[in-house]
Amino acid sequence: MRKALVLVTLLCGLLMTVAPAAERKPLNQQKIGLTMQTLNGAYFAAQEETFKKLCADKGIEAVTADANGDINKQLRDIENFITQGCSIIVINPVHPEGTIEATRKCTEAGVAVFIMDNSISPQADYVSMIQSDNYALGTLVGADIAEKFGKQAIMLGFVSGNTGNTLGVARRMGTLAGIVEYQLENNGEASVDIVAQGWGGWNQADGQKAAENMLSAAPEINCIFAENDDMALGAREAALAINREDIVITGADGNKTVYKLINDGTQVFATGRNDPAECATKVLETIELWNSGAAVPKLVYLTPVSVSPKNIKQYYNPSSLF
Repeated sequence: MRKALVLVTLLCGLLMTVAPAAERKPLNQQKIGLTMQTLNGAYFAAQEETFKKLCADKGIEAVTADANGDINKQLRDIENFITQGCSIIVINPVHPEGTIEATRKCTEAGVAVFIMDNSISPQADYVSMIQSDNYALGTLVGADIAEKFGKQAIMLGFVSGNTGNTLGVARRMGTLAGIVEYQLENNGEASVDIVAQGWGGWNQADGQKAAENMLSAAPEINCIFAENDDMALGAREAALAINREDIVITGADGNKTVYKLINDGTQVFATGRNDPAECATKVLETIELWNSGAAVPKLVYLTPVSVSPKNIKQYYNPSSLF
């Protein structure tokens, strides 16, 4: 009986940490904090800019911070948002485990947490996580890669973002699964070797350095999957510098520069569409729905698409923000 009472007390405490719907003010009377894992990349900059603009258009006060890839900086940003009186905090996590305790502190302070784009541990306290289905995204890009290579062996190199990042893991594992599944279904066997992997820090310059090192160590590479388009562009520069236009380069996110290269028929062949503006828009829509008192899903996925020469005309917009 005592254990039951303790459990009920704990549950009641958790339920009371965030204001019930009846007590929530209109969003234009609240302050929202957004902490980005980094702004070192066009994708993240476009995501932040879109979110700020959407809030401004609706008269919602939004403050933002750049963690610059530093989990300790992100934790300080979250604490500062709480101090500043933010009633809602949106986190684009640097690390899935590193922000768990910070989300619990938010809940204790009566602050609602929403997760944008990157994943966080299920042990964290948050209302909803809004992101691409990165594994599904990878499988679609992988299938396009396998279709292009046919029965030719794929000597694959991964340009990854940073260690421990679940978004990156999902994309590269999804890509590998997509390649293998397509080959098995269409060829009756699979032929793909992962011959190199490097860390590109989610930006073009470091992506280029990682690809340069990979191509030097494993010149047999004939395909590179970069976990975002900035690094894919860096990989292309590394390949062009050594006259390796034969290497098939793929990425993820849907950068308009990459879209143009796909449209122009270059060696940049495919990218998984993860539009930053769409993600930022969906985050604010989810916050609005929740603030109205409606139930919101714990996980909201954007629709996964691999953009390649087959469908590039549908998605390429030269005037888009990203």
